[in-house]
Amino acid sequence: YLNCNGAMNMLEKGFSVPPLQHPNFPAAVSWLPLPVGWWWLLSVLVVCLMAILLVRLARWYRNRWRREAHSFLSHIEDAHSWLKLIKRIQLVHQPRARISQQIDPLTILADVPLDDALRQQLCGGYCQPNNALSAEDNQQLRQQIQRWLEALPDV
Repeated sequence: YLNCNGAMNMLEKGFSVPPLQHPNFPAAVSWLPLPVGWWWLLSVLVVCLMAILLVRLARWYRNRWRREAHSFLSHIEDAHSWLKLIKRIQLVHQPRARISQQIDPLTILADVPLDDALRQQLCGGYCQPNNALSAEDNQQLRQQIQRWLEALPDV
């Protein structure tokens, strides 16, 4: 017999009906990667970090000349030392064959943005017994050479 309460008849006969109000669903899918995925993600991050560190380290080594030039700026007092520093800086950016041909101070200072008065003092004091410059001239040269150093491109 089936009456409108068909489930009751089944229950009376020993059948069990699963609870349909709260069915068993499969577990929710995780938004996080599987354990193997974490290792892949970690390895990719380590490789990227190493690449960034290597690029920064290479840039730091390439700019060693600029740091050394900045450290020499505060110790230079005479025209010969200024020209020597300028020639060393030019050797970093231009071919050695071209720079080695520049012997006189006018050709050495041709590409350096300096005031004409300072340029004349450096040229006049080159290879002279007393080629020391005044404190004011040295300060102006430091400022102008420092601006020139900052304007030079990285090598």
